[in-house]
Amino acid sequence: MIKIVFILVVLMVHLYPTSKSIKLLPPSGNQIYFGAFPDFGGYENEVSTQRIKAFETLIDKPIAWAYFSQNWFNGIVYPKAHIHAIHQSGVVPFVRLMPRSSDQMGEAESTFSMQHIIEGNFDTALRKWAQDAKKDNIPLLVDFAVEMNGDWFGWSGIFNGGATTDGYGDPTYPDGPERFRDAYRHIIDIFRAQGVRHITWFFHADHGTYPNESWNKAKNYYPGDDYIDWIGFSMYGVQEVTEPWEGLAFSTQLEMHYADIKAISHTKPIALLEFGVTDNHPNVNKSQWLEDALNTILSNPYIHFSAINAWHENWENEDGTSSNIRLDSSDSSLATFKNLIHNPRFITDLHFQENASNDAYNFLPAMYGLLLE
Repeated sequence: MIKIVFILVVLMVHLYPTSKSIKLLPPSGNQIYFGAFPDFGGYENEVSTQRIKAFETLIDKPIAWAYFSQNWFNGIVYPKAHIHAIHQSGVVPFVRLMPRSSDQMGEAESTFSMQHIIEGNFDTALRKWAQDAKKDNIPLLVDFAVEMNGDWFGWSGIFNGGATTDGYGDPTYPDGPERFRDAYRHIIDIFRAQGVRHITWFFHADHGTYPNESWNKAKNYYPGDDYIDWIGFSMYGVQEVTEPWEGLAFSTQLEMHYADIKAISHTKPIALLEFGVTDNHPNVNKSQWLEDALNTILSNPYIHFSAINAWHENWENEDGTSSNIRLDSSDSSLATFKNLIHNPRFITDLHFQENASNDAYNFLPAMYGLLLE
């Protein structure tokens, strides 16, 4: 048996080509990567080189990555055209895997539930996604089911078991976070089994916890340092003109919530993956909010930011009001952002670590199991 296993391993080493593991490293020193969601439309997937270049021209600065959503209601399909458009713009693609069957907010997702993912209902499609990504071999940044500790997306913990502990898995662990954790692990395991080594995996929580209960803390959703490469979070000011303002200055929010963010992992780099504020609020000066945000990012005693991602978009709300998050919603907000983002600490040249590996070694644990039979 030992001889057979040895021969199989030798054959697989020759059959499977050596591939490189490509992971995004944090920048050196006190530098900070700068990426953006450059207004890819309401479903966050109208990707084009023109939109990227228009944003870079607007702020007079290139971006490190372009952030877009891959909504599963369009199919769990590798978004090759979008990835190529971003790659051909000289920018790294950053894909948000959004497991939703519609754009309905505030209710449970019935099709792409965390339980269905865990049970393998979408393994075939996810495996094909991974295989197509491997063939393309373009370095990617990927996150899954963002802001899971909120109460607005259908994948949120509150809609997947919440605080209950007797419906799934560990009877001492809240089911909602545990299902999310295991679903994300399941997806990454599929990609690893396909030999995909050029994806940097992000865990993207909200800065706050809604509902604000201990079971719903972001750390409870975390798949673990063995699965995740970077920690990310969202932190906005007011997004609607009717929203209460008090306590939503960037510096105030960071001081309130940094401990929960840092509790997710003690070793992984931290990225601010969404931030912005609406214009035309009666109690908020957008230019001042942005100035406070960027100055706090550059200098604060709480979190060392390794990357930030500006959100650049406007949208209409159900009450007929507009959320003007775009950086050019006023001349003063654009001028403030441009002035501060040109600080030399904000960089757009990403640094990746490349390690050679052979896909055959994925099979070694199975071969070892044969020896024990």
